[in-house]
This record gives sequence, structure tokens and C-alpha cells, in this order.
Amino acid sequence: MDNIYQKLNKKLDTLTTQADTRHGNNTSTDTSTSKFQTRIINLTNVKFTKEHIKILSLGPNYAMEKEPKHYINELIIDTETAIRQLEPKIQDTYRHLAAKQIRHIMTTNRQNTLHKRYQHNMNELKKMLRNNNLTITKAVKSKAIVIINKNNLEEKVDNFIQENYIKQINKDPTDKYQKQIQQTIHKCDLLIDKQGQKYLMNIKPTAPKLNVYIKTHKENQPIRPVKNNTQAPSYKIAKHLNIKLSHLICLPHTYNKKTHRK
Repeated sequence: MDNIYQKLNKKLDTLTTQADTRHGNNTSTDTSTSKFQTRIINLTNVKFTKEHIKILSLGPNYAMEKEPKHYINELIIDTETAIRQLEPKIQDTYRHLAAKQIRHIMTTNRQNTLHKRYQHNMNELKKMLRNNNLTITKAVKSKAIVIINKNNLEEKVDNFIQENYIKQINKDPTDKYQKQIQQTIHKCDLLIDKQGQKYLMNIKPTAPKLNVYIKTHKENQPIRPVKNNTQAPSYKIAKHLNIKLSHLICLPHTYNKKTHRK
């Protein structure tokens, strides 16, 4: 199976090169000679194929489209639900048109080969990262993706913790903070009405998780910590108070400076 996909990739690369030559395009997949911003920063000795680099360049939020056989049942249900909202006289007409279009989706095979190729390359990339103990994160001040060894990343995190004198506690204080916030909100009847109090508390709060970006523009590539506080006990009440205070108090722009032109 792997030999089949390797031959297919070579054929597609050859056809792409020939098409670019006919149209006078001089494209290059080498990120070091590209005039644009580097999208992939590899901090390891592992070499990736062009297909892997192409998938990584799509970004961390890329989601592969499902094959028609995986979503065709949902499509039929959604289509029937939408048709029932129409007038009864025209429902059968739209059912006929929808059935014709769905049959066309099921019989066509134009995206099947490309989808299988992407799926195969995606699985190979995941296997390559897992076997070499690698992980993917983001770079600071750019949209680049950084490939780094997990052990090296953990070492950078440990160095950051030691340099900033961060201490580890023995017990998670999330439940304690949740109870304190609940008691405080119940006492603030004048600021928050009783009906809105239940919407300002997270039902199942968790401690914020630490995510890290890599400062590739600095020496030794230190990390930049990033926290996601959306599940923290105080997130909703802090957001609510921020909106309240911004309407009631006009705070000065302390960190803004006006420049006078000569």
C-alpha cells in the first residue's frame, strides 16, 4: 500500500512541476529560499517529506473534510428537516431535486483519490511524530508552526518555572476558590440580581492549563506561557465585572502616549 501512495505522490509532483513550467511559474517548496514568512520551523533533526510539510503548512486548525459516506445520512436528515419547513405543495418537488443531488454525491468519485491521499499522509505524519517523540506548537510573533522534541519542550518549561521562582502546591485550590466565589456572588444582591447569579458561575470549573509558544526569534528559543482561563472559577464573574466597570468608570489610558508632529 505504501508503494502505491509513493508512486502516486511522485506522479502528482511531476505533473505539478510540468504545469508550473508550462505557465512560466517558478515555484519552490524550499522554505529557506522563499520570500514569504517561514511557516514551518523544525528544531529537530528529523526530516519531513514535501507532503508532510504541505499538511503542516495548513495550520493547526485545519480539519480534513469527511468522505461522503460518513456524512450522507446526516445530510439526508437535515435536508428532510429543511423541506418540511416549506409549503406542502412544493415539498415533493424539492424532495425530488434533493434526492437527485444526493445520488450524484454518492456516485461521484472526484474527491475520493485526493481524500485518501491526504488521509494517508496525515496518518504517516502522526506516526512519524509519535515514533520520534515530537510535538507541534506555535511560534511567537508569527503564524509559524514549530516542531520540537517533547523532552526539550519539557526542559524549557522547567527552566521557565525555576527562573520565575514558581512553586508547586500539594493540593488543587479550584474547589476552594469556587466556594468562595459562590458565597461572594450570593452576597452581592445589589450588584447582581438573583436570577443572573447562576449564570456567572462555572458549573464544573478546572484549573487553567498551561500552553506554551516558542520564541524562535530569541536565543535558545525560550517559551512564552499562555493560559486558557475560560474554565476557571472566576472567569465569568471577572468578565461580567469588567463590562460593568467599563460603563461606570472612565479609566485613563495610562499606557498610551500621544506623539506631536513637528
